[in-house]
Amino acid sequence: MIDLSDTDTVREHSPFLIAHRGGVIAPNAPEGSLAAIRLAAEHGYRMAELDAQETKNGEPVVFHDRTLTRSCGMDTEIRDLTSDEARAIVYRASDQHIATLDEALALCSSLNLWVMLDIKTFDNPPNSEQFFQRISDLLQVHNLTRTTVTISGHHLTQKHLVGKVLFRVTNEEFKKVQDGASVPLNHKFWFGLPEALPSEMVSKLQQNGALVMPAINTFRYPAHADRELAHQDIERLLNAGVDGFQIDSIYEDLFAKKK
Repeated sequence: MIDLSDTDTVREHSPFLIAHRGGVIAPNAPEGSLAAIRLAAEHGYRMAELDAQETKNGEPVVFHDRTLTRSCGMDTEIRDLTSDEARAIVYRASDQHIATLDEALALCSSLNLWVMLDIKTFDNPPNSEQFFQRISDLLQVHNLTRTTVTISGHHLTQKHLVGKVLFRVTNEEFKKVQDGASVPLNHKFWFGLPEALPSEMVSKLQQNGALVMPAINTFRYPAHADRELAHQDIERLLNAGVDGFQIDSIYEDLFAKKK
């Protein structure tokens, strides 16, 4: 699998797509499920975003919400369950169970998918060191160091994953580049919403060593005009030369002629 710090080789595959919420969402493939990850690979995505949460025994599972209410119809939190208990739960109207991070990373590795980790952290109760160390260990077990990025800025993420994943360009680094300074951004990536990324900043960030990967998500657009506005953002950022897009799979067809 291509090392994400090898930006020249990565850009041979640009613009690549990153599957938001763990893959391509379909009736038989709920968000975060192993089926959704498989569909992402089948549809030509290069990376899958995985939401990692800590369970009662410190084992990470892939799940977006803090509670299971919306996705599974259960009024409980992931942190109140052991990983075995969580894994036994299936999503609404599906045969897909909640996946452990171990399962999801193994699948991504077998499908040659890069990984974007969104590590869900909470203050009450605080996350354990065991949780972050386990994530670090799993990335090594599945040979996904150097092929993973994280959008988590938690101090324990920095402590346990430094040298193993790419971290985000900070707001301070972005401002320095915007002001014309030379900033070493190798092993970093810019991630955020289109309105936070002026077109002229794409090449500036890239020249300083960063990958540039904006997000095209439904939540930021008004429902009556989401596709039109998403299309405008996509076209502008494609023309600016971004490296990839994190997208909700309903926008996949807007890239049909570009992948």
